[in-house]
Amino acid sequence: MDFGKLVEQLTKDWEWLSFLARYCAGKNIGKAFCQDVKWWALGAAALVILIAIWWIGRKLAKAYENWNHRRLMAKIADDETMKNHVWSGHDVHTRPKTK
Repeated sequence: MDFGKLVEQLTKDWEWLSFLARYCAGKNIGKAFCQDVKWWALGAAALVILIAIWWIGRKLAKAYENWNHRRLMAKIADDETMKNHVWSGHDVHTRPKTK
């Protein structure tokens, strides 16, 4: 689709929505058409909110999964794994405990 046509269509859609807002803003608010528009708008807003909550929840679940995986892997690391991941010259895990 051409960018100019897309902008033109968005402009027409915006003009239509602004007409609906002006028409239903005043004394026409009680008309059946405006009530339908109101419910459609509320439904669209609820859908956007649900998608946002789903997206945020998915991101939080993924972050928790990564954190939990790292935590569990740290608990089960053996001596050989620890030797591969320590800084050079830092061998705390092999030193005897001091009082």
